[in-house]
Amino acid sequence: MQRAIAQAGGPDGARLAAYSAVSTSLALHSDRRLSQLVGAALPLGSGIGGTSALLKVDGKPVFVKRVPLTERELLPEHARSTANLFGIPAFCQYGVGGGPGFGAWRELAVHTMTTNWALGGEYQGFPLMYHWRVLPETAALPEELADVERVVAYWGGSPEVRRRIDALQRSTASLVLFLEYIPQTLDEWLTEQIEAGEEATDRACSLVERELEAGTSFMNARGLLHFDAHFQNILVDGRRLCFADYGLAISSRFDLSPSETGFFQLHRTYDRCYTRSWLVNRLITKVYGYERGEREALLRACAEGEEPPDGPQVARAILSRHAPLAAVMTDFYVKVQDEDRETPYPAEALRRALRADRSRRS
Repeated sequence: MQRAIAQAGGPDGARLAAYSAVSTSLALHSDRRLSQLVGAALPLGSGIGGTSALLKVDGKPVFVKRVPLTERELLPEHARSTANLFGIPAFCQYGVGGGPGFGAWRELAVHTMTTNWALGGEYQGFPLMYHWRVLPETAALPEELADVERVVAYWGGSPEVRRRIDALQRSTASLVLFLEYIPQTLDEWLTEQIEAGEEATDRACSLVERELEAGTSFMNARGLLHFDAHFQNILVDGRRLCFADYGLAISSRFDLSPSETGFFQLHRTYDRCYTRSWLVNRLITKVYGYERGEREALLRACAEGEEPPDGPQVARAILSRHAPLAAVMTDFYVKVQDEDRETPYPAEALRRALRADRSRRS
């Protein structure tokens, strides 16, 4: 992926043909047959958001994600609801320390949005959802939630978090998402480019900075905040960056409570700040080989105006340009993760940093 392609415009012919063939094939299977196929798929991993596997459909690879559905989510009055059915505290959106998630229906709603944007020619930077189905499944809690008392204590003893985890333990069904398979993460791809030398690094840095801005701006302008766009959740298909994994995403079109609406409004710039902070921190780690202590020290120094060490020119320019913003965001995340989950979001400090970012670009 040496250069970005235009993200607007309909899918290319091969992508559209795969979507048509795979979505039709999956839709024609009964629940029983689809359960058999999913059960025989190649396991890829498991985590807090569910389990994943690789399935072949008509010779084409399909990424299968199984997201647990609780009894409450399956009630007729809650089916497909985007409401926060367990009243999970909004600060669990930050995704640190093994959060309980906000429900499978929200994730499905975002996949529906992003797939329709891609198919409609608005923006191509999302994996397509071929099909979805609710299938029976009984699975153990993911490792991150297995110690219920630890997780509940981490989230301030929240009874809502406890009820959500207890419900997940009793889950007997999953929302199964059948998605376009894009095997390489942005983190992996960026590592390859940096290892290829300074010229490749600079090309990659320019492209990634531009694509992150384009993707977050597109989503945010349509009322969608991804909230988890780190570089393992952004994929590279050889032509574009694709924003994936919507387990923490929140939309102004969801059935939000008044407190969630306020949280959404406060965090409108979150994705932009989060992705820029990730880019800065990953470049420090990958270009200079710094671990956490050295990385944070260099970040603070660059934020205060020091020049980055010798290295690829574009990478150094990105560090200089975005370090003040990344320092604010990194400090916030350290406090949320290590000190207080209810640390106030530094919205005004980040707005100032974004304005300074724009002035440094001009």
